[in-house]
Amino acid sequence: MIIDEVSHIRLLNALMEAALDTHDIQNMVQTLADRMSDIIEADGCYITFWDSERSMTIPAAAYGPHRSTYNKFITIPGEQTFTASIAGAKHTLVVEDAFKTEYISPRIAANFPAKSLLGLPMISDGKILGAIIISYNTPHHFSSTEISRSEQAARHVSFAVAKLLLLEDEKHRTEELVALNRIGIAINSGREIDGVIATIFEQCMKIIELDVFYLALYDPEKDELRFPLFYDGGEHITMAARNLATKPGLSGHIIKTRKPLSLPDASTPEVQHSFGVVRAGGIPSRAYIGVPLIYGNKVLGVMSVQSRESNAYTEHQLQLMETIAAQSAVAIENARLNGELQHLSITDGLTGAIIFRHLMELGPLEFAKAARHGRPLSLLFLDIDNFSDFNSRFGHATGNEVLKAVVDRAKSCVREIDLFARYGGEEFVIVLPDTPPDEAAIIAERVRTGVESLRVPSPVQSDGLNVTISVGVASISPDTVSFQKLVDAANTAERTAKEQGRNRVEIAV
Repeated sequence: MIIDEVSHIRLLNALMEAALDTHDIQNMVQTLADRMSDIIEADGCYITFWDSERSMTIPAAAYGPHRSTYNKFITIPGEQTFTASIAGAKHTLVVEDAFKTEYISPRIAANFPAKSLLGLPMISDGKILGAIIISYNTPHHFSSTEISRSEQAARHVSFAVAKLLLLEDEKHRTEELVALNRIGIAINSGREIDGVIATIFEQCMKIIELDVFYLALYDPEKDELRFPLFYDGGEHITMAARNLATKPGLSGHIIKTRKPLSLPDASTPEVQHSFGVVRAGGIPSRAYIGVPLIYGNKVLGVMSVQSRESNAYTEHQLQLMETIAAQSAVAIENARLNGELQHLSITDGLTGAIIFRHLMELGPLEFAKAARHGRPLSLLFLDIDNFSDFNSRFGHATGNEVLKAVVDRAKSCVREIDLFARYGGEEFVIVLPDTPPDEAAIIAERVRTGVESLRVPSPVQSDGLNVTISVGVASISPDTVSFQKLVDAANTAERTAKEQGRNRVEIAV
């Protein structure tokens, strides 16, 4: 039964009022789907969006048995959808038998109860936004009045959807500008590189749908990628460094070409074979965007976002990632340079040990922490035996080689968390956090024997120069009132080792 004109106008007005009362696109299209079938008293309604860039149908909302699941319906790439047919035709399409039409694939038709369909394009300024599909679950012949009234409703719906899409787009663009601005702030923040990378990731998460994100830094000397941040499915995971000569993968291709790479589906066998894709664990990603981080003529690394859905990214999102990458490269290079300058300011240029001033800043902090928490703390004071002889007999260049060799060997005998400092001349201090006296004595002996086994290359002695050290060990006790007192105790023990014949370890009493 066809309703009268007055009732039709009331339905149309109610439809638009309900749509305009909503404030986000998903609620709007659901409201429209719930009410559009009333226009011609149909059994169901389906609303889709059309992505012309990717020739892709995006199910949005439905009225009927698939109301809660329709937006999760997945189409197969290349499959004929009714929306694609409507977008191609750019006008209303009538299908009186869903199983006998070229407009819809048999698989899709079999998934829904609809037997007869009326497909209406949503058009704004000549652009296809999507489609409204009104359906009957039994065979139905669409009258000219039904088609005319549905087309009139579709024009009103198109206006409302276009308006809200424009607002949503403006909102997204604003969010993108805010994210880019925050990355720009990170450029001049003076933050450490890990903090800069974390900021980049946080801002990407806000403006791009992603399941996987990684930022990899490239070492051209080793032809190696390391991954300071790798996010996969809600978790930050640790990734081992990867040599690009043996496993180039997608990142290796991007570094080699210096060009961005966007793949609708990176999980296909063709892509896997062509690029030698390296699996990183977790659920395989499909849509992939990877962009190079380039500063000047130097490739710093690669940044990537990935989705477990194919065709998830648009050209706009690729361009957005390129913009983020350009800013990120500046931020990362600035952070790296700041880190190098900071490192140079606190380390001895010859040996790489931290300088005395920095030791006297960090040492008291370690002492206070140990005292506050009742934790052990020990310190080694070591001195190169007869160092002046190396300078006087072989020259200062050889003396410098001895200093570097001793520090390199001694460092290899302790942990990365231990503070290794040049105290002055040929004297060095090693601070050992969380190390009780007995362990400190073992470490001191390991350092002494490690140095004793050294043979420093020399042009005047074919088998190299033999070097030894004297070591004093002191550990924190209730009577130790300051870090300097701990240093003094170890220094006194070191002098005792000298007096007892050198090349030995003495424990402070």
